This record gives sequence, C-alpha cells and structure tokens, in this order.
Amino acid sequence: MPAETQRRLAIVGALVIAAGLAITAGSSARAVETMPVSAIKPGMKGHAFTVFSGTESERFEIEVVDTIRNYLPHQDAVLFKSSDPRLEHSGIVGGMSGSPIFIDGKLVGALSYGWRFNKDPLGALTPISNMLEISALPYRPDVLPHPKAKARGGMQGWSDTVLGLRQDPLPPRRLPADLDPAEGLTPLVVPLSISGLSSGATQMLVDAFGMQPVRGGGGGGEVADGATAARKWKMGDSVSVVMVRGDSSVAGNGTITWVGPKGDRLLAFGHSMFNDGPTNIPIADARVHTILASVERSVKLSSPLTIQGLMYQDRQPAIALRTDLRAPMIPVSATIKGPDPDLPARTYDNEVAVGVSLTPNLIAVILADGVDEAARDATEVVVKVSSDLSLETSTGPREFHIDEEVFFPEGVVGRMLGGSRSIAMLSAVLDNPFEVGSIRRVRQSVTLDYGTPLDSIQLVRLRDSEVRAGDIAHFELVLRSYKGEDRVEVVPLRIPDDAGDEEIQVEIAGGDYVRPYRPLPGDLDDLLTTISQTYPSRAIVASIYREHEGLSTKHGLLHELPDSVLETLSDQSSTQNAVRFKQLARRVLPTKNIVEGIHTLRVQVLPRKRTK
Repeated sequence: MPAETQRRLAIVGALVIAAGLAITAGSSARAVETMPVSAIKPGMKGHAFTVFSGTESERFEIEVVDTIRNYLPHQDAVLFKSSDPRLEHSGIVGGMSGSPIFIDGKLVGALSYGWRFNKDPLGALTPISNMLEISALPYRPDVLPHPKAKARGGMQGWSDTVLGLRQDPLPPRRLPADLDPAEGLTPLVVPLSISGLSSGATQMLVDAFGMQPVRGGGGGGEVADGATAARKWKMGDSVSVVMVRGDSSVAGNGTITWVGPKGDRLLAFGHSMFNDGPTNIPIADARVHTILASVERSVKLSSPLTIQGLMYQDRQPAIALRTDLRAPMIPVSATIKGPDPDLPARTYDNEVAVGVSLTPNLIAVILADGVDEAARDATEVVVKVSSDLSLETSTGPREFHIDEEVFFPEGVVGRMLGGSRSIAMLSAVLDNPFEVGSIRRVRQSVTLDYGTPLDSIQLVRLRDSEVRAGDIAHFELVLRSYKGEDRVEVVPLRIPDDAGDEEIQVEIAGGDYVRPYRPLPGDLDDLLTTISQTYPSRAIVASIYREHEGLSTKHGLLHELPDSVLETLSDQSSTQNAVRFKQLARRVLPTKNIVEGIHTLRVQVLPRKRTK
C-alpha cells in the first residue's frame, strides 16, 4: 500500500475515533444512547474512559464477565475485566469511580465497584438506568440531612437534658468496610486528596469520613468566572468534591459518568460519597498526577483545580452535580501563637463546605492541625482557645465569643480540641431539634504556653464545729499542684437563712466541672445561649444544694417547689420528661491556676440562734 494512502487512512481513522469520542465520551450537544442491563451478555466487549494522567481522559478496553442480579436493592452489578496494560499492575483504581463504560457505542454504566487485594483488573459497574434516576432529583439547598442521636441514660442523660446539649458533637462516620459485613464487591475508595495538613489532622479525616487519604497538591482556590474559566465537561473527566480550600485542601476525587444534554447536569462516581442525600458542596475539575499502585487498593494521586459547580445529591447509585450553581463555603481562620516567644503567630485561612457533620469535623481538623504544628514538644503545655462565631438563626445574626483552656501534660494532642465547646456549638447550629441555622464565619485564636498552672482538689472539709442558718461557713480545700505540692485554701460560703433543720449538700468543683442552670431550650437561640454559658477553667465553684427541688421548663426555672406542686406541674402524659433540680446557692471564686476535681460533703444545718 502506498505511503500516501496509508497516511490518508490513518487520518480518516483518527477522525472516526474523534467522532466516536464526541458521541460517547461526552459531547454535550448530543444525548448519548444507553443500553439496559438486560441487553448485556457475558463476553461482550466494550471500552471506558478515565484520566490516567493530566486532565484529559483516555480509553481502555473491557470485557463483560457476567451480571449479578439485585446485588444491591433494585440495582444489578455487571462484572467486567480489562486487559489494558495500565491496569494489569494496579488493578481497578480508586478515583476511577464513575468512569463511563460503553458497549456497541452505548453507555451502560459507571465503573464503581471492586474487591480489596484483588490480583486482577476485575470490577463491576453501576447501571446507567439507576444513575439517571438520581439526575431527576431536585436541588434542595434548604434541606440538610439530620442524623438522629441515640439517647443516653443515667447522669449523662440528665446532663444532656439540662443543657439541651449532645455530648458527642462529632459522631464518627461508619467506615466503608463497616457498611456491609458480607465479603464481596465494595464501592471503590474515594481518594481524599489532602495538602497542608499534618499526619494527626489527616488521621482525624480518616476517622470521620472513612476515605483513603492521598497527599496531593492544593487547589480549588479560584472560582470559575464566565465562559473563559468554565469547563466544558466530558464523560471520563476527573472531578473533585471540594471540602476545604485555602491554606489547606481536602477534596474527594472521582470521574464523570454522564453529561446532560445542556452540559449543566452531571453524574459521577457510580456510588455515594457520604450517602447524605441532598447536599450542597462545591465541585472542581482536577488534575491526576499519577496512579499509586497498591496490593490492597490502588488510587489516583490528584489535585483539585477550579471550582466549577456543586454536588446536590449524594445517593447509592451516584452523585449528581450541577455546573450552573455555586455552593456556599464558610470562612474559617485560625491564628496560632506557639509557646516560643521569638516566633511570630501563624494564621491559617480556609473555607469549608457546609454539612451537618461535615462542617464541625472539618473546622475541628483545621484547628487541630494548627495547634499540632505550633507545639510539637512532648512537654507540659496549656492551650487557650478563643473562638468568635458568627451565626444566624431564624431570628437573625448572632455573635458568640467562647474562651476555653486545656492543659496537656505530655504535649498537645490537637484532636482533643475537636470536643471543645465552640465545635459543639457549630454542630448544634446545624443539628438540633428546632431549625437548621447557618454559620457565617469562624475566627479562632489559639495561644500555647509552657508550664503547669494546674491545681487538683484533693480534700474538702468543714472547719466550723457547727453550722447555723444565715451563718458564713468555712470550707477548707486541700489543693495539690501538678508537681505534687499541697496547699490549703479556705472558701467562705453563706448558708441560706431558711435552711435550718435541713441537711444540705455542699459541692466544691473546678469551673470546667459545673454548668450554670438554664431553662430547657425552647428554640435554637436558647440552645446556643445555654452552650455559651460556662464558668472559667481558672475558678472554684462552690454550690449549696438543698432538699427542696425546682423544675426546669422551657419557660424558665421554677425554684423551691413542694412535692405536691412538682407533681402537678410535671406532665405525666408527655414523652418529654420534666427535669428536676435541687435548689442551690452558688459562689464563683477566680483562681490563678486551672482547677480540676469535684468534691461533695453533707452538712447538717442548725436553726438560727434566737436573739434576746
């Protein structure tokens, strides 16, 4: 065959391949034809598209092995294998989730499932028919998923009810291995591309979301502006779901399966990301640097690029995306001043995505990362955290300032700050029984100081030989410093005038061990006020509890109620239990050091002395 003829045939062949790509790999001008699972037979050959490196997708061949009917509820799984040399060493790769698979030029589904420790490139696809059902669901930015908290019993349950506060503000997500105990196909791991985070913060992400972290590059900091920056998506393109952008970056990577006729609606992954249902999280195009081959499971190493839209549905068969909308992100800044006076403070500026458990976890990770970076020494250190939270409820914007102080005896453990009051408040804004509030901005200032300013209450005893109603009683505290030195401090406490012939209970505690009494919250604003009210860590709180009980209601605190009145006011026909509390008098004494411990003693009060 003449050389010129060969050259012309090669050009024609290239044009045919390009035309096929325009039809099958994602031209938004023409709707792609699909094939039902019933038409797929073992031995059929096809091809798929994914990004192996860079930003452009490439084709690889597949062959159908068999179909597993009803592998998931109302969803079949089509097994396939690939002889592509790029997959022979790595197997099916995390990040290929969503890679569109075609047979006879028709879209049949998305590469989405595999086996751990699989020696061969054998996987399964999610049928396109199941995925297209997700594309028809609406965008609901006003709806956020509300995970239900499990009720707790005993004193913990009593505390929860009094404060109206959940004690587990950052519930761990179930890991992918925990979702289905049966051996078999599992959704491909969504590689979590991270940058600018320490190993401790990265472990917090793993514990919270169960995805596989891969240290990649930052990105996703720019937002597409007009036609020049907006991407024209094709099936097989790499896509990132952006959770954090700024000085740090966290984004889950996968592949576009389907592009709608107008190009503004996309389907990806072929499985869920968090399985949260309605969502509102930014997406970005992505660059794949390389594939990291692994015996357990290979993954793509990628970085998010430019914000291009949002994920609005997160369901079992797919995630649904829109490119004509933008999702809000919450500005979060953390200024960290380490214990070394010669080093300047560092400020970390980021934005985080919005989600019921997503947002508090991500903000906790950013805070923990800055703290871990500032104090690496395994020695005694005190962490002071000041948080300024700009929130909004149905009544309007609200500002809160929260000061917290934590002593670490053997170096800072940043993840422990994930249970701080500020994180609990952010969690309560998004997950509460009243309404879904919004977080407008979070500013945190952290100071770390070496030292051991810690006193522990070892003993409390009454110094007076007798105690009468209306007298000043003196309680002697034995305080032990962190280094083991004891000292005595006397706390004077006035006994109520009408406590004669009663046995009272006196409680002496550090400020962190006591909470102010508050009415049961009747709305989100009440709940936030309850969480914000606290006693300083550097304080001794002395309380007197009496026999007469009070009742906490959403209308306020009712003090010193006789038993007959208590029974009348308590709604016996309601599933909401009334909260009783002992009537008390309380005194707060500032201290130089953080005070730990709580002690109680019972005191018999004599009547007042009669005056002549």
